[in-house]
Amino acid sequence: MANWKKIGIISGIGAGLVGVYSYASRLSKASSRIETNIKANIHSIKLEGITIRIDVKLKNPSNVKFKIKYPFVKAQYKDSVIGTSQVIDKNIEIPKNGEVNIEGIMILVPYTGLFSVGAGLMKALTMNEAAIITVKTISQVDLGWRKLPYEKTNDITLRNKA
Repeated sequence: MANWKKIGIISGIGAGLVGVYSYASRLSKASSRIETNIKANIHSIKLEGITIRIDVKLKNPSNVKFKIKYPFVKAQYKDSVIGTSQVIDKNIEIPKNGEVNIEGIMILVPYTGLFSVGAGLMKALTMNEAAIITVKTISQVDLGWRKLPYEKTNDITLRNKA
């Protein structure tokens, strides 16, 4: 009788481990399926520099909800960083089969930064021409038991709306 008890306990522990592994695997796969849509516009051109407004849409096409850290955004022009967003310690929950909009991430690009990269971007923006920048979104997906790094890079065409 004692052997049956041991077999039952071991079987229960084994089934529990298989269940936890299956759930963790499902969460990990779901986090790799996040889609990111980024929109960037010139918000303002002032004496201190050019302010770029970034709007990020995160889409979760899986049947699992999870949390993601507020994204940190880095703007680059010709492989040189021209500006970054603020780091915000905030969790955003993405519902299963849903999406979340994060609007109004502002990046100030000081004119001194533009001069060091080259006059090409500044000239294009002040002449109302299109300029292509690279926007990198960096975050962490919180699976509860583990945090996975998340990084997405997009090339965005900027135009001055003036």
